Amino acid sequence: MLSLAAGLERAGYLNFIVAPGDSYLFSQARRMEIAACPIVIKGSFDPIGIVTLWRIVSRNKIDIIHAHQGKVFWPCIIVKMYATLLHVLCPRSYPGIPMVVFHRHADLPHRFYSRWHYTLADQVVAISNAVAQGLIAREKVAPEKISVVYNGTDFEQFSPAVSGEAVRREYHLENTIVVGTVAAMNKPKGKGQGYLIEAAALLRTRFPDARYLIVGTGDILEELKESARRQGVDDIVFFTGYQESVEKYIAAMDVFCFLSWDTEGFGQVMVEAQAMGKPVIGTDIGGIPETFKNGTTGICIPPENTDAVVSAITLFLGDPVRRRDTGVAAQSFVRERFGMKQMIDQTIAVYERR
Repeated sequence: MLSLAAGLERAGYLNFIVAPGDSYLFSQARRMEIAACPIVIKGSFDPIGIVTLWRIVSRNKIDIIHAHQGKVFWPCIIVKMYATLLHVLCPRSYPGIPMVVFHRHADLPHRFYSRWHYTLADQVVAISNAVAQGLIAREKVAPEKISVVYNGTDFEQFSPAVSGEAVRREYHLENTIVVGTVAAMNKPKGKGQGYLIEAAALLRTRFPDARYLIVGTGDILEELKESARRQGVDDIVFFTGYQESVEKYIAAMDVFCFLSWDTEGFGQVMVEAQAMGKPVIGTDIGGIPETFKNGTTGICIPPENTDAVVSAITLFLGDPVRRRDTGVAAQSFVRERFGMKQMIDQTIAVYERR
């Protein structure tokens, strides 16, 4: 959202980031010198939140309301409906009706009453074909209203030039092959980190020099650490906790895994790892397969399958030439498809469909 706003500003679109005043999003917008308005919307029909949003829209003469979170979809529609009513009653005082664009980041179903707001939105952006197909099949959104716009990636931040040496020294990973992942660890099974731990135990004898780096935090962090201890791999599996500069940790890896097991709208970190020249292993879940080219930039495996994780890692650990060539192909693949310019240009095209 921040990257999109910054790119739109450069393209001549004045942006207002509307978010809770104590949020990371709000503070980063201010740091980036993007106008930011504080708001708290507690739910789909929060009256205070809706009134606050209306004041922001009317005061700043907003032409486009681009909603990035499901719980604000209804408030945005209600604001549009109120603007429409005022436009009908007082066209001179309220000459315009704001366009409402929903940005769907997750491949998850809505509650039945929430599906109606899609009929009232002007356009819907899906971050992957998988999310788009879910919107059509479950939410009955008109296909002509949906545009697939992949998240853009900052190729300067996620570059092969970034060094991971400091991370390798910190965790004593010199002269080792590092397999890693970056993901949240929410209940019940995070993003499948447990399968990587199980794979580490099974691969230990065959690849004694391999090490495993797990970046992220969440509800099951301690549970995962205990699993590593129980399986006797706590000396080769390293947990870094939450990290702001994840690119330094990806740089320290030789192979990247993303093992989501239930749902995934896109899989941004898969693109970031490939941009840094890393071969990837990803599960056949949601939008993940759209982020890489199976057999060329990585390996696609079924979810919740430790044996498949072991087989995929083995292909890379046992063949350094394949590891190198796959990483080179990965970098070229994502630069052609997931750049910031593509995301910004495609979003502007959505706005112009009004």
